[in-house]
Amino acid sequence: MNQVDPEIKALQHEIFLSKVGQACRTPMSQRLADGAILFDQSMKAMRGAIRSQNPEFTPEQVEREVRRRRRIAKLLSDRDLYVDAGIIDE
Repeated sequence: MNQVDPEIKALQHEIFLSKVGQACRTPMSQRLADGAILFDQSMKAMRGAIRSQNPEFTPEQVEREVRRRRRIAKLLSDRDLYVDAGIIDE
């Protein structure tokens, strides 16, 4: 495993703190709006991936697969089967 240069690590930490500070100053209404935008973007990406993996799917089949994948994600979340892998330092 490679060691991260101390200057780079310090810069990464500085950027992280800046982003945390910015997030803390963001009004709740903006955070909620940003959440909705991120959700829409992730659904768009999921649909694109499904179409790429299954080019023969009709739009209805794509939507059915989106619903199926979301049900699976909810089941995993509800059963605490997601595991935080932490930070992998390469």
